[in-house]
Amino acid sequence: MVLALVGCQPVATVPKAARGGTAVEALVGAAGVLNPLFESVDSTRDVDSLIYQGLTGVDDQQSVVGVLASDWAVSQDHRTYTFNIRQGVKWADGQPLGVDDVLFTYHVLQDLEYQQPGAEFWRQVGIGAGGPNQVVFTLRSPSASFPLALRIGIIAKHLFAGMAPAQIAASQYSGVRAIGTGPFKVTAISSLAINMDRNPYAVPQPYLDHLVLRTYPAGDPQSAIRAVGQGVADLVGGLQPQEVDALKGRTDISVLEARMFTNSFVSLNSEGDGKQYFGDVKVRLALVQAIDRQRIVNEVLAGRADPDPTPIPVGVWAYSAAAAGLHPFDQLAGAQALDKAGWVIETGAKLRTKNKVTFKVELVVADSFPNRQVADAVARQLLEIGVQVDVKPVPASQLVQVYLLPHKYQMALASFDVGPDPDQYSLWHSGADASTLNFAYQRGWGLIDGDLEAGRAAVDPQARLAAYTDFQMLLADAAPAIFLYSARYDYAMSPRVHGVHLNKVVQPAERFQYVTQWYVNTSG
Repeated sequence: MVLALVGCQPVATVPKAARGGTAVEALVGAAGVLNPLFESVDSTRDVDSLIYQGLTGVDDQQSVVGVLASDWAVSQDHRTYTFNIRQGVKWADGQPLGVDDVLFTYHVLQDLEYQQPGAEFWRQVGIGAGGPNQVVFTLRSPSASFPLALRIGIIAKHLFAGMAPAQIAASQYSGVRAIGTGPFKVTAISSLAINMDRNPYAVPQPYLDHLVLRTYPAGDPQSAIRAVGQGVADLVGGLQPQEVDALKGRTDISVLEARMFTNSFVSLNSEGDGKQYFGDVKVRLALVQAIDRQRIVNEVLAGRADPDPTPIPVGVWAYSAAAAGLHPFDQLAGAQALDKAGWVIETGAKLRTKNKVTFKVELVVADSFPNRQVADAVARQLLEIGVQVDVKPVPASQLVQVYLLPHKYQMALASFDVGPDPDQYSLWHSGADASTLNFAYQRGWGLIDGDLEAGRAAVDPQARLAAYTDFQMLLADAAPAIFLYSARYDYAMSPRVHGVHLNKVVQPAERFQYVTQWYVNTSG
């Protein structure tokens, strides 16, 4: 009898994802030209990631995988990459994608009239057709991270053929009629929103019929957050830690969190304007030890970041915990090291002096959250050991053009999204192009340069790991900067949208990596 009764109980079924419906994201900042070759702001990269696809992508293990390329081969000298283009892929207008589209895209990048960042890099790469469905890239020197550069979206030759770069950027196909091979295509653009429909030729097909990116002013991100709270939008990304805290306790909004490939540090200009203070490595190491990173994370970022004493972010596969632990926070040890270096606090004084020079320096920083607040926190901590730091906030564009590029600063707070590959040649190799954002010294940098060269040239993951571990150890001892923290990415969403998930470490646009799995309709 018991068995019969149990057998008659209704069986609970789990709702299944079904096609149809619309999801709305609150997008902070208006998008510009919708073409991956002309991206200038983050909001444009976000939209483009829904429309276009590159030859490669990054999976949840930070490995480079094929997207529009099925696979590739590398020559013995590690200078030639042969990519096989995936067959059967169609543009959103039904035309087939082929080798000509790939060649066209990269030849635009090499065009002398193309003046976007990175153009010079592509002009140094040989690009041509190989066998059937093959594109061959030839490098001047080995670069293990090169496949990662091929994430840039491919554009359709049949839409842009015969146009100069400026005409491509101005075309309706880089705007209201933008199409690619990605999961969605643009159907309408207004000052309020970008409306997108499912690309009927995308593989795999998204569950959603429509995705609306409702735009909100870059200067008022709170309006985007309010939109989700009020039910006007379903999702919003890039929340600041305090905004996440404000959402705690709400049952109608959940927050996904992932690490980011960002690195924030205070550069110490030991050969220019800051030489008399930072020319001595013992002084630089003392300042590194005097900073309590966890305290900064707690005070400024509400604990929602990772203290990170190395140039390679915590979430990257090549991060070295050993290097991170070489010079741990020890304010007393830092103060004593400054004493030994001749920077002492005389009786009755508050600041350190040496040869009648007061240890008083300027820290230039972008005038935005959390940069200015982090700079202020650094200044407060260094004042505790007798070093006065005057924080100078400037517009972000000025920080780069006026201070960082020409090395016109004593201290500077910089934040970079360095991406999932540990190759940091452009940032820390002393032979990097003078026009790049580089923080290396001009002398005594040989071993560090060697590690960066070895890491870039090696294809074997273990050989690369060894090179980048040594790079981090040597850089920790050289102390060219006070490395502070790696940020996190927070993504809020309403319970109306299902199937949303993030990799453990992301770049912001990668929140759409699994958008084909999002759904609002269910069956069963």
